[in-house]
Amino acid sequence: MTDDERYLFDLNGFLVLRQVLSPEEVAQMNAAIDHHGVDLAERVGSLAGDSKALAGTSYRKDLGGMLGWDRPWCEPFRHLMIHPGVKPTLDGILGTGYRLDHGPGVIAMEKGCEGGTLHGGGYERADMSEVYFFKAGRIHTGLTVVEYLLADEGPGDGGVAVLPGSHKANLPCPRDLIQWEKYQEHVVEVNGKAGDAIIFTETLTHGTLPWTADHERRALLYKFSPGCMAYSPGAHEIGYPEHIEDMSEEERAVMEAPHVRGR
Repeated sequence: MTDDERYLFDLNGFLVLRQVLSPEEVAQMNAAIDHHGVDLAERVGSLAGDSKALAGTSYRKDLGGMLGWDRPWCEPFRHLMIHPGVKPTLDGILGTGYRLDHGPGVIAMEKGCEGGTLHGGGYERADMSEVYFFKAGRIHTGLTVVEYLLADEGPGDGGVAVLPGSHKANLPCPRDLIQWEKYQEHVVEVNGKAGDAIIFTETLTHGTLPWTADHERRALLYKFSPGCMAYSPGAHEIGYPEHIEDMSEEERAVMEAPHVRGR
């Protein structure tokens, strides 16, 4: 991670790394997704809430499980966890020894698909799994997202959007801004080409704008944590001693692997 990238990430809460993936890598992953297309399912329920500005005519589609696919389909998705175009940046943000917290997952959107309300922000994220601060010459943050673009996301297309600097916010985000109904000039639609990677701390206020392009949006999301932290429970299989079955519910809770979500 360069000094310039470190400064911009600390300032804005996100970075765009251009052409991390080759055209061949993008094509390989899109082919694997197409091969498993029957599992690409439209979600049940809206992510736009009651926002008129984010409403659409369809819901997004989700797909997961790539790391467990048969070979060769799983191979490019496994490689992305340690991709040389991204790993040095993750080392700089999360420290060496970062871990996959959960994911990966594909988000697909057809023209007219609704957006999703903005969420996150420094004020809202008080626990250490999603905290953000800078101390002793390094970034300290928790859950961090790498979003690989598998299709172009141009100006006005919609897709991922962020509120730069909000990972350091000290006050709650106004409801009208969360719903993208006022103060839209402060929200940045992050544009990129297929093969680019967008990296942001989950502490940053972010969301999705309605998709307006003729082509399908495809974004592939991985969520990483520092090696000493966990946000999501149950993302990986963990063994426990047999005697845990004879414990009370409260006692078993103390024995769980580290996580924050749901507590």
